Amino acid sequence: MTGLDLIGHIETTEISEDAFVVSVVGPLDGRVAAELRDALMPLATRDCAGLLLDLSDAHGLDDDALSVISHAAHHVRRRGETLGIVTNSTSARDLIDSSGLLDIVTVFSSAREAISVG
Repeated sequence: MTGLDLIGHIETTEISEDAFVVSVVGPLDGRVAAELRDALMPLATRDCAGLLLDLSDAHGLDDDALSVISHAAHHVRRRGETLGIVTNSTSARDLIDSSGLLDIVTVFSSAREAISVG
């Protein structure tokens, strides 16, 4: 394991003209929160863009990252849509729930499920 394995990274994929998946790989903590913000916020505020946050390969969700997710979810909600979040992590689901975000996001078990519903 190298030092790079201990730092998460963000990948953005355009799945159609108006739909994007932002994926987090590795630790999702303060070290990558700014990168997450830079990837999510332009898409969250973009008109007619479907947005899915894939946390399947992420771990270590902290307050900084949760704050970024919350801001993005609120922006998506303001334009009448819902931010989809993919995670199998019980602790991530619990954090999302305890933060009150379940009212404005939809949590999915897999990206396949999210895309089929979307």
